This record gives sequence, C-alpha cells and structure tokens, in this order.
Amino acid sequence: MIEQKNKYKVIFITLVSAVLFCSLIVISSLSPLTNSGPNANKFNSFGMWLSVGIVLLLYIVPLIIYILGIRAVRFVMAFVLAVGILSDFSLTTVVFMSSLFAKNLLYTLIGVICIVSLIVNAIWFLVVFRSSSK
Repeated sequence: MIEQKNKYKVIFITLVSAVLFCSLIVISSLSPLTNSGPNANKFNSFGMWLSVGIVLLLYIVPLIIYILGIRAVRFVMAFVLAVGILSDFSLTTVVFMSSLFAKNLLYTLIGVICIVSLIVNAIWFLVVFRSSSK
C-alpha cells in the first residue's frame, strides 16, 4: 500500500517537472533571449515544438516504464532530472545577467519557473530515493 502511494507521488512529481520544463521552453521562446543566436527557438516555430516534444518524450517514456514496475528506471529518470537541474541553474544565471541590463517581465517569470522547477526536482529526488532506503 505504501509502495503504491509512493508510486503515485513519483508519477505526479515527474509530470509536474515535465510541465514546468516544457513551459520554460515555451516562455523562453517568447523572451528576447530568442534573439541571442541563430539556433534559438522562436515562439511557435518547428524548433520550439520539437524541443517540447523531445523533453516530453524523455520524461514520459521512462515514466511509463516505471509505472509498469521496473524500478531500476528511477536512475534513468534521475539522470533526466539532473540534466533539467543543470539547465535550470544555467538559465537562471543567464536570466539574472540579462535582467541586469534589460528589465523585462518575462525574465522574472523565467527565473521564477526555474526556481520552482529546482524545488520540484529536489523534492522528486527526496521522494524517489528516500523511499528506496526504507
């Protein structure tokens, strides 16, 4: 019973993390950061939707395997979330530096989403790996 309850927590937190990361991609494509180079995603472009699709694929496929009962996939999910944490830290730094020169509400929103994503990912690690040691 406790294992099933923990499984639902992992599923919920993973989906929240995926939604936050995808919203970060979409909101970043609305900001002036899209003018930073030729490879930056513009809003509603094929590249933006491809990025969202890849992120969802990287979250959903291991999650489905986890739901099917293969607990070892937690380590694959941990790697994906660790990459998300590194992206959040990097983007927070870029947004902080950019907001020093240009005041834009989107920079604040991106920063808030990054911080919330960092918190959610930290909670994910606590829920997944604390329960395995019991």
